Amino acid sequence: MNRRESTRGNRMDCVNLSDAELLRLVRAGGERSASALQELEQRHFPAVRTFAAVSAVHMQAAAELAYQAWQGALRQQLDGGADGAVRACVLSSVLRTASAWAQGHQRSVLHPQLAAWVDATGAMMLNGTTPGDPYSLAARAFAALPPHSQTVLWHRTVEGDDSAFTGRLAGAGPGEVPMLLSRATEELYNSYVHALGDAPHEECGRYHRLVLAYADTRAANIATEVAPHLQRCARCSGIVTDLGSVRHDCGALLARALLPWGGLEHATRGTHGDAIYSLMPGVGGTGTAPTAAPPADDWTSEGPAPAPAGDGGTRSGTQPAGRGRHAALAPAQGRRRHAAPAAEGRGHARPSARRRVDLVVRCTALAGVCTVGAVFAFGLVGNDGAGSGPQVKEPALSAKEAPAAIDTPSPARATAKAKSTSRPSTKPPRTSAPAPRPSDPRPSAPSVGSASVAWLFEKADGRNVTSDSSGNGKDGSLFGASRPIPVNGVLPLDGSQFVAAPGPVVDTSSSFSVSVQVRLDRTDLSQTVVSQDSSEASAFMLRYDADEAQWEMRIPRQDSGDAEGAADVAVSRTPVRPGVPTHLTGVYDDAADQVRLYVDGRLAQTVERTDDFASSERFIVGRGLSGNEFFQGLVGAVDDVQAFGRAVSSAEAKALAQKS
Repeated sequence: MNRRESTRGNRMDCVNLSDAELLRLVRAGGERSASALQELEQRHFPAVRTFAAVSAVHMQAAAELAYQAWQGALRQQLDGGADGAVRACVLSSVLRTASAWAQGHQRSVLHPQLAAWVDATGAMMLNGTTPGDPYSLAARAFAALPPHSQTVLWHRTVEGDDSAFTGRLAGAGPGEVPMLLSRATEELYNSYVHALGDAPHEECGRYHRLVLAYADTRAANIATEVAPHLQRCARCSGIVTDLGSVRHDCGALLARALLPWGGLEHATRGTHGDAIYSLMPGVGGTGTAPTAAPPADDWTSEGPAPAPAGDGGTRSGTQPAGRGRHAALAPAQGRRRHAAPAAEGRGHARPSARRRVDLVVRCTALAGVCTVGAVFAFGLVGNDGAGSGPQVKEPALSAKEAPAAIDTPSPARATAKAKSTSRPSTKPPRTSAPAPRPSDPRPSAPSVGSASVAWLFEKADGRNVTSDSSGNGKDGSLFGASRPIPVNGVLPLDGSQFVAAPGPVVDTSSSFSVSVQVRLDRTDLSQTVVSQDSSEASAFMLRYDADEAQWEMRIPRQDSGDAEGAADVAVSRTPVRPGVPTHLTGVYDDAADQVRLYVDGRLAQTVERTDDFASSERFIVGRGLSGNEFFQGLVGAVDDVQAFGRAVSSAEAKALAQKS
């Protein structure tokens, strides 16, 4: 069995493992840890993105919140600081991360109602590692349950998942889930009673047994005795309500306790993979969604409402009022300069379908989402062989070294021609032969200025951010279960780690160029080096295609959910060897209708492109996006990433390679 078949085998094996088994593989490290963590991401990260979407005021903030929450939850799970149902942990991490944001400069991008809730009650989320409000009896009772019981309770009662999916997460067959749910419900009931401890007041102590008996049986004779006390004591009245909810409305109880803000709405809404595009607060369609978020000082009227008295004396029972307040948002259409046929099935609103099980079925061949253990398996800083470690580089090119931009427009046409709104499927791509190398090198290469972003990876600051040397303030945030760390001016990546700039860096509806120095540590996996996210897939990918063993500059022909669908692709047939640094430059020349790829400064191929679209999401180094899922993570190292809002010339592409 070759390495690729082994990787695919590991991936299929992981699909059938429980969440607890996947976490054990991840903590152990080794060959299967990457596939295990990838499977966890496929199962649970879409829900994190959905919940983050209703917690932030715009899509970029929601994406950042989701990324940070996911990483924080993973670190807790991998370090042993949190144990239990993965979904509950990662969703609670969204509120914990938002609580931290509300204390700093990122407060402005949180939903005003959420920020106000944090001010009132939510700062408690910053303490502790267990999901939910630490003062909630229901949250404490849930945290004391075994992981498989937590998983069954959460996914059956809160998420509304079917027995097949819930059983797979809990390590049981579909037929066993009803029995497990019944058992877990009783465990939660008993755990809640145990969490009550000693009564805080003498009167409560006298009525304690009667309160529990009434909560269990609701017998009329007991009600007569205990009613006067319940009318006076909110705590005991809340206990009766909570214990009744355990048996009759467990989903609402857990959603309210573990997600004190937005939990009930999450439970009633369900978690749809496409919902992140339809749940942004204050921007829904006509009907139920407000046109603007209410002011922060008015959050009690339309935002999270105080919990009912029967919440077991906790402070966690708050939720956004109303059901489905956030109406469907029309998908952001590509800003096409020329009309193009709409993708099949794309209407005003995105189709909403339960994708949790489908996510596993539609997995693509990812490089993997790794942990600290997998860092060693993949070789974080290269292989041990000669030439595979971080290379000693010459001083990297920066914007300061190029004070003036060279205006080198691509060959222009005498008159502007209208681009076709559709392309014949039989039209072959127009190609040109690689440019011949000059017999004698030029004394000096031209400077290349006007970079939109320049990441040299000299270091990362305490915020895990690498600075933008172009002067445009497009600093890159470092992401991963273990954050990537620059080594000698090179950034190693393990397949799960990547770098992202908020918002688009280049306008993909017009000319742009990207360049990077890259080293692959594996060539059996397809890997994306540089990309920019669109709505559900990468708007372009400078990448390595393992199936064809070639470098590619790939630009999809339309803004669809499939990054590997119909595309204009310039390729290089130069052999790709692991451990060997290579400089890549990908160019879209709008004026010339061309996509070009340069490898080590030499033109590899030119193909024709006649349509384009704009992307509005993040600029990424180290992964791609397809079907709203991360894929093709980079296992190797990168350096000297630059992007330009224009098409660089062949001379400039050579200069970039020489100075990298």
